[in-house]
Amino acid sequence: MAGVTLINPPERLRVWAGIPKAHAHGVYCFPPLGLMHIQAAVEKRSHYIAEICDPVVDNLDYPDFEQLLKRYPLDLVGIETYTHSLPDVQMTINLVRKLNANAKIILGGPHCAMFPDYAIQLEGIDGMVTGDGEDSFLDIIKAHDEGRDFSGISGVWWKTSDGQIVKNEELPSTKDLTRYPWPDRSRSRYKDYYLPGTKQPMVTTAITSRGCPHSCPFCLTYKKQYRIRDIDHILDEMEHCLSLGITETHFIDDLFTPNSQWVLKFCDGIERRGLKFNWGYKTTIAGTTREQIRRCRETGCTKIHFGVESANNEGLDAWGKHCDTDDVHRVFKWCREEGVRSVAYIMLAGPHERSLQEACGNLDEMIKLDADFAVFAVFSPYPGTDSFAEGAKLGLYAADCWDRMMKDPLCGVEVPVCWEEHLSKAEILELLKIAHRRFYMRPKFIARQALGLSTGSELKRLAQGALSLLKLELLDSKSRTAPV
Repeated sequence: MAGVTLINPPERLRVWAGIPKAHAHGVYCFPPLGLMHIQAAVEKRSHYIAEICDPVVDNLDYPDFEQLLKRYPLDLVGIETYTHSLPDVQMTINLVRKLNANAKIILGGPHCAMFPDYAIQLEGIDGMVTGDGEDSFLDIIKAHDEGRDFSGISGVWWKTSDGQIVKNEELPSTKDLTRYPWPDRSRSRYKDYYLPGTKQPMVTTAITSRGCPHSCPFCLTYKKQYRIRDIDHILDEMEHCLSLGITETHFIDDLFTPNSQWVLKFCDGIERRGLKFNWGYKTTIAGTTREQIRRCRETGCTKIHFGVESANNEGLDAWGKHCDTDDVHRVFKWCREEGVRSVAYIMLAGPHERSLQEACGNLDEMIKLDADFAVFAVFSPYPGTDSFAEGAKLGLYAADCWDRMMKDPLCGVEVPVCWEEHLSKAEILELLKIAHRRFYMRPKFIARQALGLSTGSELKRLAQGALSLLKLELLDSKSRTAPV
């Protein structure tokens, strides 16, 4: 069997919608969990070996990435594919073809699940997986090893030798996620990944579910079926992490908390096994209870990320958050009183913010939440969302701009990265800078961080965050790395 290589494309041409590139490298570098799950499925359920190539961890540009690729077998290649990373995906395909014209190139990931009719048209690929990859990709490897085409492999679309597209039957999504092994982090560069605002020197990310039960009008996520893993299966993974010296995990599910009772059972499981590690998760204001926050803190949770999006009722209604400002303030107050650090995710310059002055007023309301950290992102109309359709109707951009980019990611077509109905790109970038200044340069924030420092790794990450703020201040709206 020729070698199998799974590639996380570089982040050099990515459409940086929402959060500017200045905030990326040096502040956070997440492990490529999707590829790690595929690798685990291949290696734990067969005799095949799959190597992961991740140029992102070293922030490589394309000449260095090409040299890195030469170290890997490029006979059968799987590439992680996100919609906003399509230019980098196409460049990766082209490089693999340059190094091995006969390579079999398979795409997988969220873009293939959400926009399969466009994904299969990308030049240079041989096929793609349209849903969960663990079963389908292993069947692809077996077929390739035996010299067969991909006929009959459920969940796979592929191209014949004369370029015809074959759409195999859909692979039903399994509700039993314990069928899929969790990643073996010893097979990755687990010591080199890092997250902002963490307390432990070695951290990782993990997922407890797939899909999302919500339908927020601004969100681009796979909603086909929400499924959650068995708690013991998750805790087995945590024990593996601890065996490697990883003592902090951030659960990056779109929604970690399907309901408060599940979270309480998760905490009971941690306690029952006697596991000692720091952890955090992402959730919504609606449905969060004080008991949940307290119980999470008692079992090691140090930080909760809330998708607040807006600190006023007009914005909360516009984003379909199913809560009001009283609910938001109450939950952040609970976090302070229970000793859990809080993170507020805030979207700036949405359609409901009709002037820079109004947007700054909304920002002032957000600061009153007194969150420990804030993640500010510029609202960006993602393809396939209700928000994108509304912007196209208003004539803010061409309705087919994303369609053209998805078919030919390197064609140079401009796609919308912000909402320009009321504010210009220059004003939106200035708003982003104002938001970071007002929140992170407050004496109260600086004092709180200084008093809370307990490890050298925390100090290093705080310094990296300060550097990212300086980089943001130096951006202008015409910069390639600017978010607008």
